[in-house]
Amino acid sequence: MTAREPIIKRPPAQGRPVDRIVAGLAAIWLFCAVAATLWFFLGFYETDPGFSAASSAALLSLGLGAFAIIPGAVILRLAWTAWRYGFRPVHGLWTLVLALPWIGLSLMARPSEWMPIWLTIFPLLLATPISLWAIVSIILERRARAKP
Repeated sequence: MTAREPIIKRPPAQGRPVDRIVAGLAAIWLFCAVAATLWFFLGFYETDPGFSAASSAALLSLGLGAFAIIPGAVILRLAWTAWRYGFRPVHGLWTLVLALPWIGLSLMARPSEWMPIWLTIFPLLLATPISLWAIVSIILERRARAKP
């Protein structure tokens, strides 16, 4: 008795292993963004647990957290797509648009005394290699296209 062929045949991955590593870094970014959003919400909720205060704290926390959650999710999708189907320059450009501001924000927030250190170090440690991946991948893709 032989095994049946799968109904859906998936082509093998076309990308590089580094694309998968960057997808993992973006997943860590997404997890940290959700954790920081929850941490801020619980901080607001701790001081005033009423419904109206909790609902406005939830909207504020989710609204501000979306600035980190959405880029993390989009970069995760772009890196996974690059690994699955091959890198295209548009993947790198969108990654740079979403990740480079976080490097600047992390460097600006670092000297502040009220910001916890983990909220400034983690974005810097995650956005820097992701941005470098995008820059190097764009350069390699253009060089590969330029060769006859």
